[in-house]
Amino acid sequence: MCDLDISEKRKPQDGKIKFKKFAPLDIELRVATIPSAGGLEDVVMRILAAGEPILLDKMGFTLRNLDELKTIISRPYGLFFVCGPTGSGKTTTLHSILKYLNTPETKIWTAEDPVEITQKGLRQVQMNVKAGLTFPVVMKSFLRADPDIIMVGEMRDKETTSIGIEASLTGHLVFATLHTNSAPESIIRLLDMGMDPFNFSDALLGILAQRLAKRLCSKCKKSHAAGNDEIQSLLIEYCEELKNIERFRTNPDAAYKRIEGDWIKQYGNEQGQITFYQPVGCDSCNGTGYSGRVGLHELLTASDALKKNIQEHARVADMLVTALSEGMRTLKQDGIEKVLQGITDIHQIRAVCIK
Repeated sequence: MCDLDISEKRKPQDGKIKFKKFAPLDIELRVATIPSAGGLEDVVMRILAAGEPILLDKMGFTLRNLDELKTIISRPYGLFFVCGPTGSGKTTTLHSILKYLNTPETKIWTAEDPVEITQKGLRQVQMNVKAGLTFPVVMKSFLRADPDIIMVGEMRDKETTSIGIEASLTGHLVFATLHTNSAPESIIRLLDMGMDPFNFSDALLGILAQRLAKRLCSKCKKSHAAGNDEIQSLLIEYCEELKNIERFRTNPDAAYKRIEGDWIKQYGNEQGQITFYQPVGCDSCNGTGYSGRVGLHELLTASDALKKNIQEHARVADMLVTALSEGMRTLKQDGIEKVLQGITDIHQIRAVCIK
């Protein structure tokens, strides 16, 4: 059903099944087979409810991140990365961005391996190593096809990344994914690949790191008024990264009070009381207490100060301080804001945001 070579049992294979019989629903299965001991084959299937990508406004970005992201992706050219581990929704986010930018007069080319989400109006190219169709080959041919926007499934090697930087400096908007833990770490990873710091800092628009945390089931989650101790412990966790910032170091008590005041203003009720929620479990969430996922985002904007850091080959810690002092929120801080909104609980945030 997924056009795999049935005589080949010794090598892992990838394919996809399109279900026509469920029309008008457009359901696809991503299928990966892996040979295992005893002459057996293991099959892993991933359901893709293909169709329309999620709208950017429905992706769970905080207001600041959403405005910042829209500003970044509206630029005529440059380089934008989405990073995170496998299954953290990088491709989904990129397709939502492309959906936002997809107008009849914009020419968008994508190079993916494999093409997971399909969209009308995009020209999507599937990699085929056997036929010699690799990321660097496709990227080079893209530049001659005069697109406005290029999306590369993954920047794994020096050649693809160099062509990506070149393309972004010659007037194309380039989107790509990376397998790294956080936004500042991605910069170091790319510099380690051998990128020229000056060209790279010129090309870079921003980096979005993301994770998926479990969402509390809306039917059975139990609310309780947060005690002072709970809020204080959450504050300490939230401000952990901020301790190295100049304005925080000079007067930490005032900074703590300001953040707490902001929380009460944004998430508190009329009495200034913040509500926390915890999982219970019911029939609609199979007794788990969780249903669905929520994205946690860390959006790093390439400001002048950060570009200077890149050119000077600064350490990750220095870049983090620069980004935080310019208003970036780390994955954990974004997660804590989602705990305050009642979308998830702190255990889920700690599980996906390792320090």
